[in-house]
Amino acid sequence: MGVEEIIARMNADAAAEAARILHAAEGEVSHIQREGEIAAEAAYTTISADGRQEAENRRRKILARAQLAARGGVRKAREEGITRCFTGAKEHLALLPHMPVYTDVLRHLIAEGQEVIGQGKHEVLFREEDQDAAEAALVAFPDVTAALLREESTDRSGGGIVVTCRMHRCDQRFSARCERMRGRLTRETAHILFGGHD
Repeated sequence: MGVEEIIARMNADAAAEAARILHAAEGEVSHIQREGEIAAEAAYTTISADGRQEAENRRRKILARAQLAARGGVRKAREEGITRCFTGAKEHLALLPHMPVYTDVLRHLIAEGQEVIGQGKHEVLFREEDQDAAEAALVAFPDVTAALLREESTDRSGGGIVVTCRMHRCDQRFSARCERMRGRLTRETAHILFGGHD
């Protein structure tokens, strides 16, 4: 079931719930009117007016609660859709180190890391399993030294490198980049999936 279908179903469920609530509120109005007629003709006008106002207030509150619940459901469905997109992207990124294009990706990450850090003597730290690809990428950077990345990563499925220069460090591993870019990527993903709809 797609995200649009989930949202459409939630909207339909909210509309049905609102119709049921409206029907129940109308039943309350009828009941209040019957009691007013039985009590006395003199009190009928007052009781009717009070009953209609009370029913309208209840109807508004119930409808507002139903709309709020529907918006919460839509928001939850959107969040789940975005989470699935991030999960899929992470799975795709985990495959990248095993593809021929990975050397080009590392070359791009090195250049970007150098730009972020600024001028100086750069060193690239790479994962042991990325040594061949990193050395191939470093051919384009003869002044850059390289070393094995010694820190243990909790995310062993990702790839990437770390660029350092003196005390500066630019973590270009996929997991770190995703975290840095998460806010922007979330907005862009939401725009792609849902357009400008609130």
